[in-house]
Amino acid sequence: MISDAEKKDTSNCPLCALENTGNKTKIWKLSEMETDHVSAWSKGGATNSSNCQMLCKTHNRAKGNRRECHPSL
Repeated sequence: MISDAEKKDTSNCPLCALENTGNKTKIWKLSEMETDHVSAWSKGGATNSSNCQMLCKTHNRAKGNRRECHPSL
């Protein structure tokens, strides 16, 4: 099944949306984003739609294998 983001080739970053920066309402190209495991894959998190989200590369890389990421990272 193709997601709406994949159909449009764009999405927003939910962590950017929590910040008071210029990226708060930014719509990213999918090539500028990465798939994030909410519960880290390295800690047994599943690779399925209920455990994955799209984040901008900055937030995904700052999050690492933690379950949650503070918006200021």
